[in-house]
Amino acid sequence: MTVKIGVISLGCVKNRIDTEEMLAQLQDEYEFVQDMQDADIMLINTCAFISDAKEESINTILEAEQQKKFGKLKGIIVTGCLPERYHERLKQMVPRVDAFLGTAAYKEIRRAIESVVEGSRFDSYPDKAIDESFSRRVLTTVPPTAYVKIAEGCDNCCSYCVIPSIRGKYQSRKPEYILEEIASLARDGYNEIILIAQDTTGYGKDLNEEINLAKLMDRAAEIPGVKWLRVLYSYPNGITDELLEVMCRHDNIVKYLDIPIQHTDDEILQKMHRRNTSKLLDDIVQKIRDASEDFIIRSTVIVGFPGEKRENVIHLYQDLKKYQFDRLGVFSYSQEEGTPAAEMEGQIDEEEKEFRRDSVLNTQSSISLDRNQARVDKTYEVLVEGYDEHSGLYYGRSYAEAPDVDGKIFVKTKEALEEGKYYPVKITMAYSYDCMGELIK
Repeated sequence: MTVKIGVISLGCVKNRIDTEEMLAQLQDEYEFVQDMQDADIMLINTCAFISDAKEESINTILEAEQQKKFGKLKGIIVTGCLPERYHERLKQMVPRVDAFLGTAAYKEIRRAIESVVEGSRFDSYPDKAIDESFSRRVLTTVPPTAYVKIAEGCDNCCSYCVIPSIRGKYQSRKPEYILEEIASLARDGYNEIILIAQDTTGYGKDLNEEINLAKLMDRAAEIPGVKWLRVLYSYPNGITDELLEVMCRHDNIVKYLDIPIQHTDDEILQKMHRRNTSKLLDDIVQKIRDASEDFIIRSTVIVGFPGEKRENVIHLYQDLKKYQFDRLGVFSYSQEEGTPAAEMEGQIDEEEKEFRRDSVLNTQSSISLDRNQARVDKTYEVLVEGYDEHSGLYYGRSYAEAPDVDGKIFVKTKEALEEGKYYPVKITMAYSYDCMGELIK
């Protein structure tokens, strides 16, 4: 009788790729089911980046434990960041879990399942050295969009962040493996390729060859079948003239930059152990705007960092109005044990952090509205992703929207549109996050 595996992948898209690689190792011998109640074994790939992510991961595991106690579920396997970070503490917290695999143990998922099926427990926390031999994936994204991880780990060591301790040092994949993966995806019809890493602009710094993000994208853009090549998670200091030149030279590299700046006040940036300064951010944003007026800039900031004063937040407001980012994610600081920031004086209470977060979001909302309204009467190529039954409208994204984190373009038409195809759409109305448009015949 075939063992049925339920799979839940939590957290970022980098986690998602790890899940896809585990699925590839299991697809020939096991049956995947969507409902936890139908599973014999539950595989939960967890996130432990901030408090909210940890809470979601723990709650998902606890739900699985209830299914194991009262339902048909026979085994639970927990993988990824949560076991990597907490090891024995997690085992004590969720005693009904049968196997724990760290962030580099995804290649051992078959052994883990075999052990659990036999009634044994299984733990694995191997060395985090990157393994290029495990690149097969069962894609969980909807065609034609696919993510490609170009590096693992992080060396930036920001004072608030646990990623280096969980994921290890920065390790770039070799360019030939990345380009081969992109070519294979393109042959299979995946024509929106999104390059990701904890810091994509650090790509190549650890390789013994002349390669960096700009050169990698230059070569990737030449691969037949790649219509949109997108890059996310770029450290501000890594936005070089060479990178901008490559992005502007290739029509199929979308002019979209995701640059997490985290703050703009030098006092806070220094406490965060960020390498960028307020002056450097000024220069980078201006350089991007000068390179092409078509560039979309997305960023993220953290408010409520230890020692942050109201005047630091006012400085942030002023800079956001100056930079005019198209998109912005705003996070309340999460006090993570084991990080330098967690031990700093001047910790701010949750109510004040949420107040500052809401204030920054309100500031950005009006900026995003202005940026979107400037798109009215312009025509964009839109990738249709689905149909909304409630409104009777199709929805999708242009080059200016990254999946999952940005808004949608809703399309008014009487024609039947095909999901996964591209259509010309004229923007007719704009809101802070979404836009309305009509199909151009």
